[in-house]
Amino acid sequence: MGALADLLRGEPAQQPQEPDEQDGRALAALIEGPHDASDYGAILESCGHDPSQVGFAAPPSVYTRWKADGTQATTYRYKLIAKRESSVEPLIERIKAAPKRVADGSTGPHWFVFQAGDQQIGKRSRDGSTAEIIERYLDSVQQATEEFADLKRHGIEGIQISMPGDCLEGVVSQSSKNLWLTQETITEQFRILRRLMLHTVEAFAPLTDRVYLDVVNGNHDEAQREQNTYPGDGWATESAIAVADALEINKAAYGHVEVRTPDKWCPDMTNEVGSSLVTVVHGHQWRIGKGMAWWQEQAFGNQPAASAQVLQHGHGHRWELETTRDRVRVASPTYDCGSDWYRGAHGGESKRGGLAYLLKNGEISRMSLV
Repeated sequence: MGALADLLRGEPAQQPQEPDEQDGRALAALIEGPHDASDYGAILESCGHDPSQVGFAAPPSVYTRWKADGTQATTYRYKLIAKRESSVEPLIERIKAAPKRVADGSTGPHWFVFQAGDQQIGKRSRDGSTAEIIERYLDSVQQATEEFADLKRHGIEGIQISMPGDCLEGVVSQSSKNLWLTQETITEQFRILRRLMLHTVEAFAPLTDRVYLDVVNGNHDEAQREQNTYPGDGWATESAIAVADALEINKAAYGHVEVRTPDKWCPDMTNEVGSSLVTVVHGHQWRIGKGMAWWQEQAFGNQPAASAQVLQHGHGHRWELETTRDRVRVASPTYDCGSDWYRGAHGGESKRGGLAYLLKNGEISRMSLV
């Protein structure tokens, strides 16, 4: 659980000074005479606590009485909660501390692609949940950087980090029927994803002079379903935008990293990746196995994907490669620990991880599961 805990809180929180008083028990403090009650910090100090370490879990109950001799006695009843270090500050400090990027003149005909979707952060199943998902993802990033080092001899101009959606388990899919099987709250899922994205950028940014982080939303990344909203605005893209904002703090180290998300009205996006034109989409827009048909319809309607050479997607939780002479469809697998429903209905299990490969002029080569 170490990696999960670290991602939830940013950095290990300082140990509170009064751990025995933060177990949810009701406490009481009697203060004789006048005291400073101007704010909660002053009241905590008057009650014998350090306001830098603890706070009130809820507003305290206050009972004041005057004794026969005219002195005041005040009783506070309350529960304490440990204060945690801001989850934002450690991230900001990490970004500020990154050394200045020194261009190494990265050149070559290829782009290195790390395609990683369907992390499903928060999903709980028979074989594991978020801790196991994070562990597999961190291993995947490490394996991808090692794969880059091995393939660099072929000439690599830049790196594309492609995240085609369902980065979170979310709280809306299947009409929210999976809430009981979802381990973290939506805000905790978002927090973990944001930090995983930053970790990924930190891993790849030193390796080349150009890095793209391309992110779209999946059906699990939708913020809500009470009303129809912008398809390009969900938890995954918002996480990417937050990372982009953070990277602006240290342009000397991350000025060569570009975060790309779709227009808010679009679920997919088509961009250049070196000499190739690539469409990134989640894949829930079509039935399993119908990705090429969706692509053909996009071409018939003269949509941006019409001119793409490569289609990157997820959703099916299956590693797939489908080609024609001029088109390549790449479906990445999943990081979750399996679908108990699918196993029971069809007996299927998915390979877990992401994909690493080289891309040049719309052609895929040297692909591997990482």
